[in-house]
Amino acid sequence: MTRPTLDLSQRMGTPWLPWGLTLAGGLLLGGDYEVLFRVAGFLAVLAGGITLAVVAARRRATMAQLLEAIPLEDKGENLIRALPRAWAELQQENLRLRTEVEAEDQIRRHILSNLKTGIVLLGRNRQIRLFNPAARTILGASSNLGEGESLVSAFREPESLRNLQEAYDGAFRDWTLKRNARTVRLRALPFPAPASEGGSWVLVTLDDITYHEALETTRQKFISNASHELKTPVTGIRVAVENLVDGGLVLPEGDSSLKIILRCLDRMIMLLDDISELSRIETGALRLEPKSLRVGPFVREFLESVQPLCRARNVRVLPEVEPGLEGLTFKADPMRLGQLLENLVSNAVKFGPPDAEVKVGVRRDGDRLNWSVIDQGPGIGAQDAQRIFERFFRAPATRGVPGTGLGLSIVKHLAVLMGGEVDLQSEPGKGATFTFSLPQAESRT
Repeated sequence: MTRPTLDLSQRMGTPWLPWGLTLAGGLLLGGDYEVLFRVAGFLAVLAGGITLAVVAARRRATMAQLLEAIPLEDKGENLIRALPRAWAELQQENLRLRTEVEAEDQIRRHILSNLKTGIVLLGRNRQIRLFNPAARTILGASSNLGEGESLVSAFREPESLRNLQEAYDGAFRDWTLKRNARTVRLRALPFPAPASEGGSWVLVTLDDITYHEALETTRQKFISNASHELKTPVTGIRVAVENLVDGGLVLPEGDSSLKIILRCLDRMIMLLDDISELSRIETGALRLEPKSLRVGPFVREFLESVQPLCRARNVRVLPEVEPGLEGLTFKADPMRLGQLLENLVSNAVKFGPPDAEVKVGVRRDGDRLNWSVIDQGPGIGAQDAQRIFERFFRAPATRGVPGTGLGLSIVKHLAVLMGGEVDLQSEPGKGATFTFSLPQAESRT
């Protein structure tokens, strides 16, 4: 049972009862009464005095508590005069803070309500703590979104549950799922919980990328069709120009113009080939044909295949295989792995100095094989390195060298297709090292 809160004014009020007892006892003692009445009067005076002493002690204790609670050094008589003003200022400050908190809360609610991105906040006990209308729209009516509901009611796919568990373990996760004819991109990241809660929460953001996915599919199909259709007229133009040159049907003055046309056609054909190749990779039309390969023989055959590419600039391509890996067997598509490495070696030859060295290395890294191409070129700055794998991007220092700007983009997509990734380490003036990580070998023979 809860005790009622005592009003302090009751402790500070006039103690009428003990005064009444004292007055009544005094009258009995001063009058001409029998002994019994005088004894009663004495007892009344005694009770009144004791009660007044208790009341006075209680008042002093109450006043001491009040003074102790006031955070001021000066607790003299001036305190009584300052208290009303300080109390009024405290009330105004409290009102201001409450108004600010209510305004901030209203702003947060307004932002959440108007965000196109869905927001779901999951608590330590795997229950939904917060969500916005966009989350309900994106996930659809089949998800039972509500505060206090289990996360399984909103995210029931095994992939989503696995990623959310990893987010609770402290990892950032990014994945997509199909839901109600929508393609949804989800990101889950650990969220610091209030100190009173303990543990960790998870913040999930949801974006409907159905429209963007459709646009990307349309773009890829257009590029694929356009590059395919353009190859026919370009090839026809080249054949016609070669016939003019071989048949001697052009005046000597026009010979240089025909050579310019042929060079431009070669660049256009190279661009169309790269666009077509990249489009095949992006649309999933390219299929890998993995085979069992040995590191040593594959590296030797690859170096032989790129020798004609290197002779024009007198560049030497050297192997750098970790000892003991020559006989290691791994599984990969030899054509696509060779294409990836050739693109890297081609860049190293084109952008490096004449008479330089390019190293093709292979080393073991845990359960993966790292293939690297190390050049002696001008290097790549940190700002350009962030965009080096983008389509058509070319660093300012390399724009005078012929190329399409698609080679490294193809490298990146081929790496992902083969279950690997590409890393760049470079400093301006100190060359560049491109490393491609491939799943580990099968066995040693």
